[in-house]
Amino acid sequence: MIKKIIKELAPHRLILLRRSLIPLLRKVTKRNMRCKDLIPILHIHLTDHCNLNCRGCDNLSPLAPETFADKTVFERDCARISTLCNGRVREIQLLGGEPLLHPQITVFMRIARKYFPTAPIKIITNGILILKQKEEFWESCRSNNIQIIATKYPINFDYDGAGTFVRKQGVIFGYYGSTDSVSKIMQCSPLDISGKQDPVDSFLRCNSANRCISLDNGKMYTCSLIPYIKYFNAYFKQNLIVTENDYIDIFKAKNINEIMNFLCKPMPFCRYCNKKGMVWDIGYGVSKKDITEWIGLSTTCIVNGG
Repeated sequence: MIKKIIKELAPHRLILLRRSLIPLLRKVTKRNMRCKDLIPILHIHLTDHCNLNCRGCDNLSPLAPETFADKTVFERDCARISTLCNGRVREIQLLGGEPLLHPQITVFMRIARKYFPTAPIKIITNGILILKQKEEFWESCRSNNIQIIATKYPINFDYDGAGTFVRKQGVIFGYYGSTDSVSKIMQCSPLDISGKQDPVDSFLRCNSANRCISLDNGKMYTCSLIPYIKYFNAYFKQNLIVTENDYIDIFKAKNINEIMNFLCKPMPFCRYCNKKGMVWDIGYGVSKKDITEWIGLSTTCIVNGG
């Protein structure tokens, strides 16, 4: 409660100053390279495409074709992670893209709860489709104890009204990041398509590395950019290379300790991330699918966490 009050009272410029200092603090403390005893946040995409298409989206959603997760693959991966981790997952986030676009989302909710019976499971959404969900969806949320977490974008949508509606369904509702008090802002973390960045420096400064762990088709990544860079490569005819050293195969890993030791080390792909070039508080906008939104040669740059 005290933390929330401080956030609400703090001037916007102080919030941005704090955010700009955090990457440097991470580098000094080497926080990202500390091996954890559990997975803090496990990201699993239900869709890769989105209905909002923010410019510079760090999940590359504006560039992705219509892509829906396969329930068989999803269950296979959940079962394997559940066996390996034995409860050592702090939180599951089902996201995208926009997860509410998946026509079988209730199936994924049930599967996730089956294999992670105690972990908080959250659907991370832009909120636009919340009011259009059928009773089957709300019943699944209640029976599987699924939370709805919305990122509050500066668009014409009544987020607080949607939150009230969700709570009336008997479902927990919250806001992602700091967007309960400050609407989603855009931040530029430019890609270096030449791959000349220091991967250790980039890894140490990153706000996702060794924290927001991404699981995609049997592969686990230390962040949520690497598995979806394929959409950037395909759309802009680039070749940002993802190697076998950029992920760990969960079906080859012997145990959770092997996975955690892997995730706390810089990946070869980190050489493509120019974390020193981070620019804060860039105006919100819809993607024009211009490469400068992701490589930072103009003020239209990348969207990161709220």
